[in-house]
Amino acid sequence: MPTGFPRDHVNQLLTACHRRCCICHRFCGVKLETDHIVPRVEGGPDTIDNAIPVCFECHAEIHSYNDKHPRGRKFLPDELRAHKEQWLEICKSRPDIFINATRNADVGPLQALIDELEFNAVVSAQTSSPDVVGCMLQDEQFRRAIREGVISTLQERIKQTILQAYHAVGRANHLISSTVRNARAEDKNAAMFGVREANPKVIAARDALLEFLGSEN
Repeated sequence: MPTGFPRDHVNQLLTACHRRCCICHRFCGVKLETDHIVPRVEGGPDTIDNAIPVCFECHAEIHSYNDKHPRGRKFLPDELRAHKEQWLEICKSRPDIFINATRNADVGPLQALIDELEFNAVVSAQTSSPDVVGCMLQDEQFRRAIREGVISTLQERIKQTILQAYHAVGRANHLISSTVRNARAEDKNAAMFGVREANPKVIAARDALLEFLGSEN
């Protein structure tokens, strides 16, 4: 039995919301999910009235909120439905607001984190010999995600996968720095193995985020 929202209904919904998130109202372009208001695992149907267009960040907050986190309030289906209805009504009754509306070119912290992990996956795969190790792995978007409180609210499995990846990234960078300072053979070998060790963890973190953000819970 096929699953998923009817494609023609999704097209109508995306047009109605102007490809803007129904929660934060940011223009998303292709970076938009049609998510289930009542999750599929809880019996939510694949009908368009149970669909809500949301950006990657809001999608994460809706379905990946860690219930053990000491602060915050989880999104509930009734609230999500109200957000959707409110935003679609604004889009219908006030189309003039989009004439001069700006499109925020900055991606959210989770999308930026995926991009950073993609880069780190490429860098950490370049370990054919100690002499090719030298490019530092990046952690700027990880630090941003921490500053903005994104990491702490994720489900524990995803959170730990990301933390382990960036622990390995930090260790690899430390070893690479030692190689640059000393240029000894043992330091080069240590850096190569450190970068190799980071690679599967970086890929696991990237894949965990992609799987989650691409899912329709």
